[in-house]
Amino acid sequence: MVTVSSATPNAPTVFPLMQCGSGTGNTVTLGCLATSFTPSSLTYSWSIVNGAALTDFIQYPPVLKDNLYTGISQVQVSKQDWDAMKSFRCDVTHTAGNQHVIITKPKEKYQLPTLKVLTCSDEGTETTLSCFAKDFSPKDFEFKWLKNEAKITTGITNIKTPFDEKKAENGTLYSAASFLTVPSSDWTDTNTFTCEFMGKGEQGPTYVNSSVTKDICPNRPECMEADVEVTIIEPTMEDFVLNGKGDVICQVKINKPSVHKIFWETHDGKEIPDAVPVKPPAGHKGTYVALLPITFEEWRQGEKFICIVEHEDWIEPRKEIYKRTIGGPPQRPSVFMLPPLEHIKTETVTLTCYVKDFFPREVYVSWLVDDEEADSKYKFHTTTPVENDGSYSAYGQLTLTLQQWKNDDTVFSCAVHHESVVNTTRAIVRSIGHRTFEKTNIVNLNMNIPETCKAQ
Repeated sequence: MVTVSSATPNAPTVFPLMQCGSGTGNTVTLGCLATSFTPSSLTYSWSIVNGAALTDFIQYPPVLKDNLYTGISQVQVSKQDWDAMKSFRCDVTHTAGNQHVIITKPKEKYQLPTLKVLTCSDEGTETTLSCFAKDFSPKDFEFKWLKNEAKITTGITNIKTPFDEKKAENGTLYSAASFLTVPSSDWTDTNTFTCEFMGKGEQGPTYVNSSVTKDICPNRPECMEADVEVTIIEPTMEDFVLNGKGDVICQVKINKPSVHKIFWETHDGKEIPDAVPVKPPAGHKGTYVALLPITFEEWRQGEKFICIVEHEDWIEPRKEIYKRTIGGPPQRPSVFMLPPLEHIKTETVTLTCYVKDFFPREVYVSWLVDDEEADSKYKFHTTTPVENDGSYSAYGQLTLTLQQWKNDDTVFSCAVHHESVVNTTRAIVRSIGHRTFEKTNIVNLNMNIPETCKAQ
């Protein structure tokens, strides 16, 4: 059969293939994949780099898809040559251009695990100890148990868990565990049990060990939890109004110098680069915080974030979840400026802004003097919101001198900021002045906070 085609010749793109894992037997299978070539005529050849040619290989017929061909060849090489880090070359010959690829066994990542020994149970006539080896590579390993530095060979149950693989930047990390059951009569404060982990290193076997005795509390979960107290402090409406953003604070109180790192993650486990992580100084006790800046929308919608606390005695880190609980649709507040109270003895006046029937409870009341933020010449505060039948109420108060109040040209305004207010400033404003107060007793204006405006 003769195939006539007017298609423009296209050279192949070549990729190396190698089998997953170490395989079995004395050989390792390698592959050479050629893609996107035309015409279909193509030949392979294999060789050891700086060595002999390999003739025992298979070349499969090319497969046509979308007017381009894909082909593959496989060769078996000795496991001894592969483990010796020899390189193998695949050459592809084609009328549109020749290609080649070099295949070498990837270098193994060598890493010893974090090793912890814990008491799993201490009931009845038996006590079970567990040894957790976390994040080691390669996966070749062996556990050994010792009692007072003597190897335990009888009267125990030693179980190895299946591999737990985790992909890391430089390769795959593994975790495993061993469980030891001993008579409860041996689990005393005079006996020390040691778990020894033997892994594989570049120069041969490598070891790491961890020990436990009955009177050691720090290695037991119920004691470790008491060493660290984690508290989440939420942002306030005032933060968003004054700063344009809020900070969720992960506060960690440390009772012993063993916290390794504090940081924030998203709900799907990705570390947040904009958060401020904390790594406490070695050997220091105290309180530390990790700050998470969030936007008003993230806060309003109740997005989930996780504070991670890593402790040198823990197999797994402590996780505290922050997710604002909304609890229902926002309810717009009613705002009233109450008649001022004059304090004759101190010659002061108190202006009161009554905010009622709002939901949720987060509210911020600020004060303006002639549309400018009230400064240190004035005293102001807001009461803690009080709940009543599912909604909240609060009072904001501004204290000023009698002389400041009786200035006929001055207008005082309270601005109530709440997420239910849909205007650009998210505020309801009520205003009053001495001159207007004498005429009308109360002035209620519903308007946005002006950017640059002088009361007339």
